[in-house]
Amino acid sequence: MKPIKQLSLLVTILLLSIMGYGQEVHTITLSVATDQVENSNTHEVCNFGQDPGISNEEFTIFVALGDTVKWVGVSANAPDSDEVEITAINHEGGARVFGRNKLNDTDGIVIGVVTEGREGDEEKYKVSFKVHNNGVKRNGTFHIDPKIKVK
Repeated sequence: MKPIKQLSLLVTILLLSIMGYGQEVHTITLSVATDQVENSNTHEVCNFGQDPGISNEEFTIFVALGDTVKWVGVSANAPDSDEVEITAINHEGGARVFGRNKLNDTDGIVIGVVTEGREGDEEKYKVSFKVHNNGVKRNGTFHIDPKIKVK
């Protein structure tokens, strides 16, 4: 990540943390085998670091009102040369916990604040991401669809 991007991200997180005093910041890291990913195999070559027995579709983030969720992507096999750019988080079904249906990226990272929902509410959402191998964009936008649940 470039220094200016790191600084702007740090300032954003700091401001969100100050505004949401007492709330948690959840960093969700999508790890991608950037040399292998295709639209047909995203669920086999991507994960959130969860136990192998939990699919990407069943991976669940537990949040409370006021919590901040940050999605970032990393290359599992070439972290120094390949990039994973999270481009959007889209509501797919269930409760809507972010106050809108789509969260867009800033410099390949998406940040959202939980503003809606009651305990037990669950949202199914889609993470959209792009992959760059040595600076060259790999074909297409890829998708993973985990869950978020209010605790």
